[in-house]
Amino acid sequence: MLQTPDRLDPEVVIFDFDGVIIDSVPTKNGGFAILYGIDDAETEERMRQTIWRNGGLSRFKMLAILEREMFGRDPGPAEIDDLARRYAEIVDPRVPDCALIAGAETVLDRLDGTPCHLVSGTPHEVLMGTVRAKGLERHFRSITGSPNVKAEVFVRIVAAGGHDPARSLAIGDSLTELEAARKAGMGFVGVVSEGLPNPFPPDVTVVGDLHGLAQRL
Repeated sequence: MLQTPDRLDPEVVIFDFDGVIIDSVPTKNGGFAILYGIDDAETEERMRQTIWRNGGLSRFKMLAILEREMFGRDPGPAEIDDLARRYAEIVDPRVPDCALIAGAETVLDRLDGTPCHLVSGTPHEVLMGTVRAKGLERHFRSITGSPNVKAEVFVRIVAAGGHDPARSLAIGDSLTELEAARKAGMGFVGVVSEGLPNPFPPDVTVVGDLHGLAQRL
């Protein structure tokens, strides 16, 4: 696995999107509270903690978890699809207006010439729309949204490019990306924005925004 010393020189970099490139996590998490009509602080905090523990998953998987853990329900696929449609109506028009994470453009410009890939739990077509709206498409060799499995995509990207996993790097804000990186034998840097809890174990290098990553490149 790639170590994370003061200076990094990766062969390939795989980025998550929400909370890593774009500051959309508050908008997306808040969308679940709006969807369920939650307006009391205690329930909202329980929901926030549930989402935080399961970060990086698709909205379909997250809704199934919320239904089960928050409300004790076991909805079928049609019910999850309906919830996801309503959630999309709340959230998707707002995400392109979210600011980029501080330092995102600096990092992407600094990595010009290094193969960069974007892998997200957001539905692929929705992801592509936001990436294009923000003018970011040119920075990435590939862009992959759900329903793909991140761990499988990470392994495929490294193998297809003939990259050494020990010199490959993933950047994410949740344990989903960390676990995917470890399965692929890659290094990992976590992004934890100010005011958010750190989900990562002590051995993981963490930065507060992408300026922190830029300083290592």
